[in-house]
Amino acid sequence: MVDFNSKLNDVAKASPIDPLELYETLDRASDKGPLRESQEEVLADWHANHRSQRDTIVKLHTGQGKTLIGLLMLQSLINEKKGPALYICPDNLLIQQTKEQAKLFGIKVCDESDDIPDDFSSGERIFVTSVQKLFNGLTKFSLGARSLKVDSILMDDAHACADSIRHACSLKIPHDEHAYSELRSLFAHHLAKQGEGTFADIENKRYGSYLPIPYWAWLDNIDEIAKILSRYQDKKSIKFAWPLLKDRLEKCQCIISGSSIEIEPYVAPLDMFGSY
Repeated sequence: MVDFNSKLNDVAKASPIDPLELYETLDRASDKGPLRESQEEVLADWHANHRSQRDTIVKLHTGQGKTLIGLLMLQSLINEKKGPALYICPDNLLIQQTKEQAKLFGIKVCDESDDIPDDFSSGERIFVTSVQKLFNGLTKFSLGARSLKVDSILMDDAHACADSIRHACSLKIPHDEHAYSELRSLFAHHLAKQGEGTFADIENKRYGSYLPIPYWAWLDNIDEIAKILSRYQDKKSIKFAWPLLKDRLEKCQCIISGSSIEIEPYVAPLDMFGSY
């Protein structure tokens, strides 16, 4: 008779959750030796004191091996059955570097694709992708109650990711689009009252000229603003943020310049990203 309990125990031993033990089990490249002392200290402290906490920040100097630390943390959580696990980066260069690091150290990550990889959804591998893939109004991860379940998220270079998220939750409509001219006309009276010369520069597409739309004028015209933006929602400048802002325009501010109109929420609507 086969003792399945012993087989399961063998699997458990092969999938340690202590990241230091985990590192020793990896099939890494021949030139990759022991972890650095700083890496061991961070991983040991995280495992002992922080692995169950939300919003943990790891801060190290450049070149101290943060990427490997992050990969080991996520692999540890996958071994603990706390997947799916997502590793998000601010740009494609960092995505590629992270994947190369994972390969060198024997950590299996998903192949990038337009859709959500099955081995990520099943909690088997880390999905390394861009912050823009998760944070946009047409995200493949879906919004609100339909959002895909993600148990563990690591944000590499968090400052750059935060900038990308703010950008993803904002509209920037260039001056050569109809939505720009219609919004400018809608608020022409209010803008001219702030500065006739500056408004004239804006009309003449002077790039260094800009004016804020007064908040009271913005609130008084929410219905018309919504109609204008909805009419042109298929434009690239609008479509990716429109699902995030269309029902909370009253919580946005607007700046018009000679080159564009920018509409930005006072607070990014992170609550809409259920995966996050």
